[in-house]
Amino acid sequence: MRKLVVLILIGTISTLGTVSAAETKPEAIRTQLADELIYFVFTDRYLNGSPSNDLAGGLTSDPTDGFLKSHTAFFHGGDFRGLTGTCARGDKGLYRIKELGFTTVWLTPIVEQAKATTSGAGYHGYWGVKFDTTDPHLGTKAEFLALTNCAKKLGLKVVLDVVTNHTGDINKYDGKTAYIPAGLEGARSPSWLNKISNYHGVGTLDNCWGGANCQRMGDFFTLDDLATENPEVYLGWADVYGDWIKDYGLSGFRVDTAKHVDEKFFVRWNPLIDSAAKSVGVNNFTIFGEVWESNPAELMNYVRREKLDSVLDFPFQKAAVSFATGLETGVVLRNLFLADDYYISQTTNANNLVTFLGNHDMGRVGLFISTARYQSDSDAIKRVKLAHDLMYLTRGIPTVYYGDEVGMTGSYSGTDQLARQDMFQTAVDVWKTELRVGGKPIGNSDSFKATETHPLAKYLKTLSALRKDHPGLGNHQMQVRVANSAVTVVSKRDPEENIEYLVGFNNTAKPRTITIRTSTSDARWKNLLGKSVVKVKGNQVTFTVPALSTLVLQSDRELNLAGATIKKLALTKDPGTGFNSIQLEVETKDLTQGQFWIKYPNSTSWELLGTDATAPFRYFLDPNSVKSYSNFEIKAVLISSDGKTQESNVLKVNN
Repeated sequence: MRKLVVLILIGTISTLGTVSAAETKPEAIRTQLADELIYFVFTDRYLNGSPSNDLAGGLTSDPTDGFLKSHTAFFHGGDFRGLTGTCARGDKGLYRIKELGFTTVWLTPIVEQAKATTSGAGYHGYWGVKFDTTDPHLGTKAEFLALTNCAKKLGLKVVLDVVTNHTGDINKYDGKTAYIPAGLEGARSPSWLNKISNYHGVGTLDNCWGGANCQRMGDFFTLDDLATENPEVYLGWADVYGDWIKDYGLSGFRVDTAKHVDEKFFVRWNPLIDSAAKSVGVNNFTIFGEVWESNPAELMNYVRREKLDSVLDFPFQKAAVSFATGLETGVVLRNLFLADDYYISQTTNANNLVTFLGNHDMGRVGLFISTARYQSDSDAIKRVKLAHDLMYLTRGIPTVYYGDEVGMTGSYSGTDQLARQDMFQTAVDVWKTELRVGGKPIGNSDSFKATETHPLAKYLKTLSALRKDHPGLGNHQMQVRVANSAVTVVSKRDPEENIEYLVGFNNTAKPRTITIRTSTSDARWKNLLGKSVVKVKGNQVTFTVPALSTLVLQSDRELNLAGATIKKLALTKDPGTGFNSIQLEVETKDLTQGQFWIKYPNSTSWELLGTDATAPFRYFLDPNSVKSYSNFEIKAVLISSDGKTQESNVLKVNN
């Protein structure tokens, strides 16, 4: 990394100068999914609407050997028809999902899968071979169109899980030479997927050769790793997945194994996908990647450098679950939210991250919490609710894994296959007796019947309605007020509504009384979730957060402590990333926002680097983004809650 040297501090606080008021946006650009609540569902495990396709399309036997409903590793019969349902009130399909409060449905991959092996089938969708058609176990393209049309009718967006890193296992090795076996030369479609030159063929992730980057070029276990740096591959994927958008009006993609494609793939592919989406009127198409990384300083690279719109927020999952179990204090949340500044750029911030509590690989939140410590069933459901509070009421795009709403946990280890239970009546014996948080083992019944009575399903409806009725509780500005051994409190605000909300999370078995300072003076605070007597002295508020739960308070007036003072702007090297940390130090009671601007040599205009809506205000400047410049200038603009702005000193930097 090159070293940045600050030569001169120029000026003091002044007016905006060459940065116009119109350019100071109140928030960074938001993805299309920023205000959504996502329900992540396995089509094969949701509902069997058409038994005629169980054997891959109206046959007397399954030519793929993929259907075996009593085994966790094979197809069980769920399909597009089951997920679509009647598209009317009282149905178990998409209408049920909408009634739970969700606004977006994320589906596992739907393309045709490789032939099953003796150990399993591609019921999950990640063994694709024919990427231009649907898997016959799930239904036809016409039936998928009916599903997406139903979603549009109900106001639900559809996100499709896609795979760009690999295909199903077709290629084999003769020593260290990859080849396509005889008879399988046309097994994949489109046809470019049948060229061995479009695969790396260097062994697996944990055992590759030829000086290759194993994480980027190795086969994902037995799955064939594509050379995504080849133009034929990334252009081919743009055509394939662009057509799915054009034909079905999708709103976004979740990209599987995004950590394993080449470093320039998303830089090349995303604009092509965005163009395809815009051609059919889908603006701000959102692509978020699966990057299994729990360190924000590492995860940020996939947003900042590799140019994904967003990623799954594994650091949030780890912090939220550890706090909800009571094994970690509020410090873990404070540190998580402090690291949010890493994701800030012109077009991204931490609000665009897709948050979750468990998934189809690692397992379910119900299992994590119920097995983390000895506790009663009633305490376990309280802690699971607390985890969902953190997801729904802090920053990010909440995602609930199907079945969590009815307390599914997981058998034995609870990971992978054992976290992919049937919603309909199951033939897997171990799932019939599996313990559930907030409910009883399902036995020979189905999980749809449990939805109306399960406490978590009811609670998710409450949280959804709370966000809908009070925009400030959604995915907008958030300020951590306190994060101690027992309680974490944040202020929330939608800049348009300009009302402050207080959200307190308590992960202990005792009520906790706390006093904080807010940005609203002499307000009356209304209980929206939980109950507490609230005492007010100016902008000082005292309240009690009930045990193992969350308290939400709403001010009765708009913020009235607008204004702030800039103290200084400074630049240092961030040791964790090698990026350059620009810090704006301010003194304020207000919920302000800090913007960071850069001016290059021979330019008279300032360019926005990014907006930080949470103090302390920082921007991490990527040295690679400025390495071609010998010098440049940096400044910051502070935006008060009343919209007034002030400008910092200017840093003149020699690169």
